[in-house]
Amino acid sequence: MADIFFGVILYLINLILISEFVRQRTNSKGLNFSFLLVHYHLLIGFYYGWFAKGTDTSFYWNLGDKFRHFNFESWWDAYGTHNYFVFFINYPFSRTLGLDFWTGTFLYASVSAWAFILLFLAGQDLLKTNKVSLQGFNIWPYILLLPSLHFWSSGIGKDSLVFLFMAMFFYGIRDLRKYVFLVFLSAVLLYHVRPHMAFIVLLSSSVMLIIDSKLHLSYKLVFFAIAMVGFVLIYDEVLKFLKIDELNAENIESVFNTSSGNLSYGKSFVDMSGYPYPLKVFTFLYRPLFFDAHNFTSFLNSIENLIYLLLTIIIFTKVNPIKGYQKAPNAIKIMFLTFLLSSIAFAGAMSNFGIIVRMKNMTFVYFLIFLIYIYQVHLLERRQYIIRKITEAQKRKVTMGRKAG
Repeated sequence: MADIFFGVILYLINLILISEFVRQRTNSKGLNFSFLLVHYHLLIGFYYGWFAKGTDTSFYWNLGDKFRHFNFESWWDAYGTHNYFVFFINYPFSRTLGLDFWTGTFLYASVSAWAFILLFLAGQDLLKTNKVSLQGFNIWPYILLLPSLHFWSSGIGKDSLVFLFMAMFFYGIRDLRKYVFLVFLSAVLLYHVRPHMAFIVLLSSSVMLIIDSKLHLSYKLVFFAIAMVGFVLIYDEVLKFLKIDELNAENIESVFNTSSGNLSYGKSFVDMSGYPYPLKVFTFLYRPLFFDAHNFTSFLNSIENLIYLLLTIIIFTKVNPIKGYQKAPNAIKIMFLTFLLSSIAFAGAMSNFGIIVRMKNMTFVYFLIFLIYIYQVHLLERRQYIIRKITEAQKRKVTMGRKAG
């Protein structure tokens, strides 16, 4: 009974909050699409709960399992980073209220749906349009409906939290003056779940914001101070996570080799030991493809990866990505840098398609936004060029008519 009551109240509160939040920032079509995103995410969240029940999702919700049991006498005993922070979040719902696994699944899917709301609104603002079409297909905002984006970001655990906190960060980084608290809060939360991702996000943001000539010096100094403190704290956590004494090429290569060896199991294993690094990055971004598919899930991933690959090829043949990057606003540049750094970092350590898809999912959506942005700018410039040529031709025609008269 408590589960039903909690679920109904959560659903109603979430719909009201989304309605009020979105209504102030977009039109009625945007509001309807936001509700579509939420219910689509909830549906896939329950599918993920069924798919993953008994694995890490149950481990996180039950605060342990028969192999790894944790005795927390109070809520604050669960506080920590990595797995412990997930326990800390789940404790009041799982242990105190005694809610079951499916209510926890609904809770995580309801909260993580906000990531897509924020991505949609950020995209609407950065793209300055309601839709972007390519080869006759509307790729924005419908690219946000690709199943794997929702599948890996809707379940109980770290993946959905990381996806949400990163969406919060990038939503706020568009206007640091207005959303400085949201940026700070999301960075702190991201640090608690995956310190190495917080390190990458802060590094990307620091590079762009500090060299931004439009940002006032006081904001640069504040962000620089926060970033430096964050780097000091996160650096030690990253070293502990990687189990090394310092960051250098030799230690990082050792970590990559160890991680690759640890992940070399199952039908989804791919041996990339002999691959040149660019091919490892390509594998990380665009595989599995159809020849790699070994079950229905990997077949669906293959379809989406083919879409990603075709989208990249088509847009990069029309737009110079370097010039497109130079024209992009800082928020887009930070998104792209975060995607690029994480892809380069993880590509060398992954050798299992299941892990690859999960890790890629955290940042690949920002590459998609980058692609759509530079393509939209290309379309706008081409349209302006055509209008300018038509206007010049009309002026010449009028001039020649006057001379003839």
